[in-house]
Amino acid sequence: MTKWLSLTFSFVAAFAAGCVSEPAAVADRAAGNAVADIVVSRRTLTANGGRVDWCAANNLIAFDRMTGRDTSEVYVIRPDGRGQRCVTCGVPGLPEGIRGQPAWHPSGRFLVIQVQGKHYGGSRFEFVAWGIHNDLWLIDADGKWGQRLLEADYLGASLHPHFSDTGDHLFWTVREATGHKIRQRIFHKTPGGENPWDGWHLAIARFHRDAGGTAKLTQRVDLYRGEGGFFESHALRDGVIWFSHTPGGRPLVDDIYRARADGTGRVNITRSPGTWEEHGELSPHGSLITFNSSRRFDWKHPPDTAGTLRLELWARRVSSGATVQLTDFNRQVAGHARVLTSDYAWGPSGREIAVYYATFGRGAVTQQIDILHLNGAY
Repeated sequence: MTKWLSLTFSFVAAFAAGCVSEPAAVADRAAGNAVADIVVSRRTLTANGGRVDWCAANNLIAFDRMTGRDTSEVYVIRPDGRGQRCVTCGVPGLPEGIRGQPAWHPSGRFLVIQVQGKHYGGSRFEFVAWGIHNDLWLIDADGKWGQRLLEADYLGASLHPHFSDTGDHLFWTVREATGHKIRQRIFHKTPGGENPWDGWHLAIARFHRDAGGTAKLTQRVDLYRGEGGFFESHALRDGVIWFSHTPGGRPLVDDIYRARADGTGRVNITRSPGTWEEHGELSPHGSLITFNSSRRFDWKHPPDTAGTLRLELWARRVSSGATVQLTDFNRQVAGHARVLTSDYAWGPSGREIAVYYATFGRGAVTQQIDILHLNGAY
């Protein structure tokens, strides 16, 4: 969420400069656990890099990047920073404008992305961080073809799609019009006058391509529809969904959950009301749960708002439940600015994490993707 600033909430996307390689020893001030034994160094993968996904099959990293005030594209890059190329720049039939939030199919042959739809009006709530008036498209990894998978209705949204680890299901977040108006502010007008933090739920559908190569979503199941508030999908792995939920239409991302793919067995992972936490998922070898959090900072909603939010990447050890802080960007790179970690992606080996973060300075936002190097396979 910004029109770029709207992407600051759970959701920031793409720009910064420089090459960094330094120790990333950090202290978890909440639990007293040192994390220098996990993160040993970091380096910049790319400036101007946004939402990110790392494919095990081809070892390529996909990310989005703003290319103009109201345009963005999807790129791929090798983990060493070489071979960067635009995937969406020449896809036949792909609508112009906003194209982003890439997620790999486990085969490495194509990606699912968000693309501005026919109701798109250019507000900050319609960028990929929110997904309002965004359609879902399947695109070839070489940019040779694209196909629309799902079209958003008026005031509807498609947000943060992910393929299952088996590649036969798609998991994403849905918004439907609520019909309830909220008071509008001059510089904070919302699509249809509705509360953009309400009307959300999750969806899972079977994904397959027929003999002619046409992709289809079938056997769709909508989860938690009617519960209200804000949902965001994070991962579908081993028949378990990972997501965040904020009830009551409140303007924050509150707690991280996991549940069975049918929505049963729901478990609150973070249990920290009013603290901003999101993007929870298991590491490749299942020993850590990683997530973004404001827990280190004196921030709680209410009364605090996204305008003062700071986020870092954290992890919880599955074996002991101990929480450790993996990044310390707000101390290491911010100066008098503030930093929000946003999207991230585990490398296939479990020894690296690509982290996308944004730095908010005096009237300027810089954004980039760094690679964290770990001391072992997690």
